[in-house]
Amino acid sequence: MPTAQNLLLLLTFDGACYHGWQIQPNSPTIQGTLQKAIQSLTGENIRVNGSGRTDSGVHALNFTASFNSISNTINTTEKWHKALNAVLPNDIVVKSVQNVSADFHARHNAIGKRYRYLISNHSYHSPFTKNKSWHLVQYLDIDMMKRVAEVLMGKHDFSAFRSSKCSSPNTVKVIRQISIDKSHFQNSTLQIEIEANSFLQHMVRIITGTLVEAAQ
Repeated sequence: MPTAQNLLLLLTFDGACYHGWQIQPNSPTIQGTLQKAIQSLTGENIRVNGSGRTDSGVHALNFTASFNSISNTINTTEKWHKALNAVLPNDIVVKSVQNVSADFHARHNAIGKRYRYLISNHSYHSPFTKNKSWHLVQYLDIDMMKRVAEVLMGKHDFSAFRSSKCSSPNTVKVIRQISIDKSHFQNSTLQIEIEANSFLQHMVRIITGTLVEAAQ
């Protein structure tokens, strides 16, 4: 009998062509693409558990996912690493693969998440950042934005900062850090990073929009 493996993937992906992480009918998703890749390699119809649900168009620098396999052909982390990258599209890349304990779950064991939101505050929108930043021409008062961000720090009920379709039963979250800095990363002029224990659906987008409204 093949030995069961519980594997943890570290992924990076460009989400421009995907409708977020979670499988959706008739729409390409990161989870669906990964599961099809694994099935093509091993014949196994398995579920890949992600550390969270990303929205449509969201990219990832370091996204974790886990799954169980009993494949007797791809039986080492090195083989999984090479095999997955060989069959996945170029906009989804496996950075590393490691064995984890049988009870590990990418979402249930996640202790925090960090999002980066890029704003291109120019009179033009660079073609290199079209799918990776929010283009705003108006002047932004960065000091005002930082003062508003301080109010959101800590433990609060963020029910006012979630999508109307959000079904999470727990709206109390702990924001550990909000950093707002001028940056030249990928031609952006403003970089907002938000770290919390977890997020509600669209919470980062709504917080960013609120900060921008205050800054205008």
